[in-house]
Amino acid sequence: DSAAPERHDVTPVIGLEIHVQLLTETKIFCGCPNRFNPDEPNTQTCPVCLGFPGALPVMNRTAIEWTVKLGLALGCEIAPRAVFARKNYFYPDLPKGYQISQFEIPVVQGGSIPIVSPTRGEIVVRLTRAHLEEDAGKSLHEDFHGMTGIDLNRAGTPLLEIVTEPDLRSSDEAVAYAKALHGIVRWIGICDGNMQEGSFRCDANVSVRRPGEPLGTRCEIKNLNSFRFMQEAIEFELRRQVALIEDGGKVVQETRL
Repeated sequence: DSAAPERHDVTPVIGLEIHVQLLTETKIFCGCPNRFNPDEPNTQTCPVCLGFPGALPVMNRTAIEWTVKLGLALGCEIAPRAVFARKNYFYPDLPKGYQISQFEIPVVQGGSIPIVSPTRGEIVVRLTRAHLEEDAGKSLHEDFHGMTGIDLNRAGTPLLEIVTEPDLRSSDEAVAYAKALHGIVRWIGICDGNMQEGSFRCDANVSVRRPGEPLGTRCEIKNLNSFRFMQEAIEFELRRQVALIEDGGKVVQETRL
């Protein structure tokens, strides 16, 4: 019941972070092939994407050009100078212990995508930025009993993270926006959009607020890899937050899987 939050006089507030894997021939900072290979783990790697000491990254020119291509398609501001930074976190599938990403000065900022909302008509979803980064590897939980396997074939894949402002007001609008962006990146030829293989995946920031009140506390739902899962996850989280608030509780900012 996607209409559940409206019955309680609250407004959903949703922002999306969509990760788009670029279809370059090689990875973002090394010469390893950039292709999906589920059968032979750890065969598309080298000292650079494995994070060996002394290995130096070299920028993939095509990844920059395709980021600019997306920026032009979405009416973004193109930075004449962009900066990469280290995003430090420790996880088994991140070989260096940090991710090379962008924050203060990404390649493109701003821009927008128009969509048709089933309740509000034509609206414009504002974009905050599209920043370029390297993807992490993949943890394999299903194939091992009592342990986790690590496949680093995906480590170093060029990834565009496209972040919206909190302009979406329903799961239907979130799906409409994601489908619009999915069509654009496929049409301009920078991504195959294969959600089953992780080429196009979404994180949803979800909160609720009463009319006229400030933005509520958001929770982030990670790694949604289908439009149906996105819709169901957002609706579930909206119902959970409404029920929590009506019971006198408070929403705690957290990441939810």
